[in-house]
Amino acid sequence: MNLSRSFPTQEIGSLPKFSWRTKPFRQMRLEDADLVSAKVWGDKLQVPARDELLKLLSKRAGFTEEERLAIVDFSLLYAIRMGETAGSGLALRQGLDLVWSGEQARTEMYETPVSNIGGFEFIGRVRSFDNKYWRMASIRSPPAYRNNYHVDELLFTQKHTRRKVKVPVTDAITIMAWSDNHYYTSKWAKEKVSPLERSFNARREFTLDLARIIRKVIRELIARGADEVQIDIPAATQYQSREDIGLVAEAFNETTKGLAATFSVHSCFPPRVGYGMLFPEILEMKKCERFSFEYGNRDGYGRGVSDEARPGFADLKLFREYGYQKGLGVGVIHIHTDRLPSVDVVADRVLYSAKVTELDPRLLYVNPDCGLRTRRPEVAQSMLDLVVAGAEKARGDLSSA
Repeated sequence: MNLSRSFPTQEIGSLPKFSWRTKPFRQMRLEDADLVSAKVWGDKLQVPARDELLKLLSKRAGFTEEERLAIVDFSLLYAIRMGETAGSGLALRQGLDLVWSGEQARTEMYETPVSNIGGFEFIGRVRSFDNKYWRMASIRSPPAYRNNYHVDELLFTQKHTRRKVKVPVTDAITIMAWSDNHYYTSKWAKEKVSPLERSFNARREFTLDLARIIRKVIRELIARGADEVQIDIPAATQYQSREDIGLVAEAFNETTKGLAATFSVHSCFPPRVGYGMLFPEILEMKKCERFSFEYGNRDGYGRGVSDEARPGFADLKLFREYGYQKGLGVGVIHIHTDRLPSVDVVADRVLYSAKVTELDPRLLYVNPDCGLRTRRPEVAQSMLDLVVAGAEKARGDLSSA
């Protein structure tokens, strides 16, 4: 796909899982509503061979392991088609420019890698946004590579779309920050340095050991055809010392060292002070060709391309101040609410981003703030529709200005 046009579009990674996808793994019987959902969405998205899914789901309970895996495959197909058809009914040209299969084959962004890296033990559940929970693990011995936990979904996605594929991969900083650092904290407790230095050194050693494992995962993905990899760092601002912010860049560089691909970075959940705390260290990420950050959740719902109308996008000025000339993904949709902006407001957010960054519009990507797994499917699809339609309107407004 040619990405030379202005304001290319992308999703950030996750999409919601339909009830017919999750219930068989929870030993829950499928109801009529689940089968209706599979049919309605299959027809809407024109999912290939969807009749086979409906026949499979009619069993309702007692699925074999093989049948459950087949259900996951169909879930991947539905997610791919959500991206490929985004904008239908709102835009003249539908579909995201960069697509993925919605992380449907993953438990979630933390548990899947941790389950496939040696040295971890799960210790309990932790609540996150939108009343969702994830399983926290403790590192008990040096992490060890077990297997490539993303290669199957990559190959499946490549096979079932003609659009450019972007693979999201959870980074070492996030796995470190969301884990109990038992092994490395115990190791560094023996060193005669200050408590702050012991704590940071334990985090750094854990992070860099993880980065080398993730590098191996990505190297294998590249060997199997991945040429665009998104490094997900939602925990980039969890530790806020200058040393820790520097470690974010160091971990990225360690992860991508010696690898040849197009690398981008996504981060969300910034503190109230915004993304400014990451500068200038993040600009030291040598192979990062695009940063994708969230802005929609701090913005208003009114029209306009002035500073006053677009308060949520103030951080973008940092990129201009530092002379940044690479790609930038701007989050234009707040994903922790069902309230949706209009197409006009999304277009204004895009145009304001172009104005304040002074970037070539071909380098300015349009996306939701974050992954959409916490939204209902109909809301998630509407958000993707707005990304595509808003970017299209911004292109038209830019060309007629």
